[in-house]
Amino acid sequence: MAQTIEVSLIDVLNKIEAKIDHLDKNIDLKIEKLESKIDKLDSKIDTLEEKLESKIDKLDSKIDTLEEKLETKIDALEDKVDTKIEKLETTINNRFNTLTLGFLGIFGVLTGGLLTFLGKIVFFPNL
Repeated sequence: MAQTIEVSLIDVLNKIEAKIDHLDKNIDLKIEKLESKIDKLDSKIDTLEEKLESKIDKLDSKIDTLEEKLETKIDALEDKVDTKIEKLETTINNRFNTLTLGFLGIFGVLTGGLLTFLGKIVFFPNL
């Protein structure tokens, strides 16, 4: 009887060991599957990162080109504004000079007339 208990215990232990080995193999297989899925996900993430980086680079280059275009347009507009301001300054100066010359001309004629009148009165009082 002791021998049958030992044999049945050994059989039970062997069965338990076989089940443990089977479970261990199943766990190893599932771990391998999970690792392969993780590797696939990692590769997908890497490709997505590369795509995002390329899109970001493209957008950066577009922004740079737009910035350069805007800078050139702004410079051109500044040049146009500067030339218009210079033209306006010259026209204003010309008009002011014309006004000044006109005023001084009229003033000169009037002064000349007054001096002539005073000269006539002073030097030729009888005439």
